[in-house]
Amino acid sequence: MGNITKSQVAKFFLAFLFLLFIGLYFTASNGYYETEERRKTTLTEEQIDKFEEDVKNGKQIDIEDYLKLNEKNYDNKISTIALNLSKEISKTFGKGLDYIFSSMAKAVNEK
Repeated sequence: MGNITKSQVAKFFLAFLFLLFIGLYFTASNGYYETEERRKTTLTEEQIDKFEEDVKNGKQIDIEDYLKLNEKNYDNKISTIALNLSKEISKTFGKGLDYIFSSMAKAVNEK
């Protein structure tokens, strides 16, 4: 393995940024964020309707019943292992980015 040149570091960095941009672009264009926000809004509207119905019927009201989101808990051993693996990958990726940026800074600062 030879010495890494400035142009190799720059090409790698530009390729990385391009792939990151493409990933973020497709995520945004598919409306993932808007879909998640719409789902949360729908849940909130359903809880408001349930609250209003219970008030009309004179039922005992406990605010905690209406604040809960009815999201299922999918935690299991596999998901826990995957989450921990993901955290480790994230740490490693962060260290890699730190190395890349410090290499680029050294390359730029060399005269």
